[in-house]
Amino acid sequence: MQPRIWKQRKLNTTLSLYLKCGAILLLFLLSVLIVACSDGTGAANTTGSLNGPVVTVTIHLGDGYGNSPTPTLPDYTCGAWATQTTPPMNMASNVGVYAKFVHNVNGNPEGVDGATATALVLWPDGTNDTLTTNTTPDGLATFSIPIADKASAVNKITLVKVTFSKPGIPTCTVDVDRAAFFTLVIVSPTASPDNGNGNGNGKHHHH
Repeated sequence: MQPRIWKQRKLNTTLSLYLKCGAILLLFLLSVLIVACSDGTGAANTTGSLNGPVVTVTIHLGDGYGNSPTPTLPDYTCGAWATQTTPPMNMASNVGVYAKFVHNVNGNPEGVDGATATALVLWPDGTNDTLTTNTTPDGLATFSIPIADKASAVNKITLVKVTFSKPGIPTCTVDVDRAAFFTLVIVSPTASPDNGNGNGNGKHHHH
């Protein structure tokens, strides 16, 4: 009985060994076949690529944006601005507006002296005021705009256009799109220390 069992085990072991060897041989043959195909196509292409001309990429720094011409400044420029954009109407009687007239000489700004500067104040209610002055040697013009009777302009934007003119040179205008602007506001007065410190201990005024 035992010899028969031993023979059966030996047969099973032999079959298993043959199957493993067959599988290994099959894998080896497949590997050889794949390598042979690669040598005929992929390897040839790779060799051709390596032996072909070398592609050179050159990057030119400074092309495009760097070589675009720098825009030149106009010969004459002007601008205007308010000294306060939200002046308190109940605490001031005037609003200051500055304007400047400049001549650009080789890229360097030089003020235009003695030019006539005319300010046109565009109030929100549709009315206009005109003020005129002359520029100083640095091209600066200063305007003082009365606001005492302009309650209708409170909390609304007021625009100020300015036009510069001088014989022999072009006129320059600060138009609506670049005009100086301000908005009148009402500011509540701040309580003084004499009117109390919040604890009822301040001075009392008798009438």
